[in-house]
Amino acid sequence: MKAKKINILLVDDNEKFLKSVAERTRLKGFNVFTATNGQQALEIAQKQHIHVAVVDQRMPDMEGLVVITKLKELIPDVKTILLTGHGDEKLKEASEALNSTYFDKQDMGRFWAFLSNLPLGNINILLVDDNPKFLNTLAERIRLKGYEPFTALNGHEAIEITKTTKIHLAVVDQRMPDMDGLVVITKLKEIDADIKTLLLTGHGDEKLKEATEALSSSYFEKEDMGKFWRFVRKVLQSLETSMAAAGMATGGDLEDAVDIESHHVKKK
Repeated sequence: MKAKKINILLVDDNEKFLKSVAERTRLKGFNVFTATNGQQALEIAQKQHIHVAVVDQRMPDMEGLVVITKLKELIPDVKTILLTGHGDEKLKEASEALNSTYFDKQDMGRFWAFLSNLPLGNINILLVDDNPKFLNTLAERIRLKGYEPFTALNGHEAIEITKTTKIHLAVVDQRMPDMDGLVVITKLKEIDADIKTLLLTGHGDEKLKEATEALSSSYFEKEDMGKFWRFVRKVLQSLETSMAAAGMATGGDLEDAVDIESHHVKKK
């Protein structure tokens, strides 16, 4: 998914500041929606799929953390950023408890660096399954999380895609007519050793699980998709954290990159 498809909601009761941030955000190629209070923000989120929300903390109708809480109730996978000119450690901890990123308005340079390296859409996900209906269901769920996946109906298609595209995460069915999922995973890792792989199966056993783990791949039963989606969410969060840090380091923001990586390690 390219940046132009990312919808960003900016919420701030200071209209001059809001307009300034909106103009700069549009220049970075994002679709921008603006709201001057929390209620407007919630109304927009009910009508638009918002990928990222940047919310001011102090607003007359409701505080930013309240807005973020309500936005996450509407869109559980929305990424949220709290901006404040009156921050402290307690507010920062409260933001992190909501899985929200926190920036002080006095340090907008760091905010813009973070936004520029926002990894939404830069993570390429490959879904491989010979059942078109199940494959489409997986793909739709991934799209709801803000990504545009690559899909393959067999192992050969998956291998060809991986040869020409950097794939970060591959979800592979075990039983397919041309080759087993473990064979596909082995070949994908020969192309790219860093690729993260998940094996999905409706016919699993302990032996298959051990073989999957031997390939440094994760294993999930199709009967337990709840556990699978929780794991996928963690994997994506880990990939995004690493990519954001790498992007900042490449751009010369080494201190910020170290901060992001060390915070990620502490959370583990």
